[in-house]
Amino acid sequence: MGRPHLFGLLPDQLAAQLRDRGVAIRDAEARRILAHVIGAGRAGYPTKSPVPRAVQRAVDEHLGRAPLELLETVPDPADGFVRYLFRSPDGALSEAVRIPLAHEGRFSVCLSSQVGCAMDCAFCATGRLGFTRNLAAWEMVAAFCAVRDEAPGRVTGAVFMGQGEPLLNMEQVIQAARVLSDPCGGRVRAEGITVSTAGIVPAIRRYTAAGHRYRLAISLTSTDPARREALLPGVARWPIEELADAIRDHALTTGDRVTVAWVVLGGANTGDDEVEGLRRLFDGVHLRFDLIDVNDPRPDGYRRATEAELAHFRDRLRTLGVPVVRRYSGGIAAHAACGMLAARRG
Repeated sequence: MGRPHLFGLLPDQLAAQLRDRGVAIRDAEARRILAHVIGAGRAGYPTKSPVPRAVQRAVDEHLGRAPLELLETVPDPADGFVRYLFRSPDGALSEAVRIPLAHEGRFSVCLSSQVGCAMDCAFCATGRLGFTRNLAAWEMVAAFCAVRDEAPGRVTGAVFMGQGEPLLNMEQVIQAARVLSDPCGGRVRAEGITVSTAGIVPAIRRYTAAGHRYRLAISLTSTDPARREALLPGVARWPIEELADAIRDHALTTGDRVTVAWVVLGGANTGDDEVEGLRRLFDGVHLRFDLIDVNDPRPDGYRRATEAELAHFRDRLRTLGVPVVRRYSGGIAAHAACGMLAARRG
């Protein structure tokens, strides 16, 4: 992807990049540049507290700063979700989603971490794209900024739950999260950032050991080994018991509730057997269940659960004594499921 990009750097990293090239830059000047470009979403350089022309020329010479190309914006008038399709300099396509929150005028941004995905989850449109490459931290930050800068309100969160498996691109995802949570960057509280995974057990353990401040979400979707293998074949190599142990250790180490994302598939994973499996695996663990409607129903695929199925499953989950939230799966309009815009263009 060529030169280091401004959107992927923290202030100390920006200063180091220029000093390594013989450019005299003060830490305060690096902070002002990033606060102007990333934090405030402005072009050019700050004028109220200007930085030297020599520093400006060095940034332009040695660093990239062009935004991603926005190809398409698809709003859903029914729920206010907006999906964005971006093109990177090498032609790769990635998506982001602006998500309205319960507090009026507040939004979160769902970010992709890879171009395509190698997990091949049975209910996900992105899996049918295949895997192309990892996204760089700057691409994730640039997508966030593009969405934030046209939001009709304040963006207070970011979730790495779009295209790709974030923990297979952990270094760049964490770098993006650091930029997003920096006062000179995205200005999002660390607790407002969530990193998700389909269940890469060794990566979860590395994430826990590193002590990252960002919330962790696990896409569980089934406790039955055979069913889980059919639904999430990319993580079938790790037995469900190993995944449960990694989740338990993370919850105990951090003291935080781990979010368990459960894509609700009508007639497939809403039975009492799943509730008992959860009871067996996670008794005493601080969890929160996010129930998510499948957003890519196809004639040959999985259907949305009926309201009766969902209500029964939710009531049974509550017997586990953990919070259960139905997370609205927005953007039901055409091409709204994750990966569908990129597939249509690909």
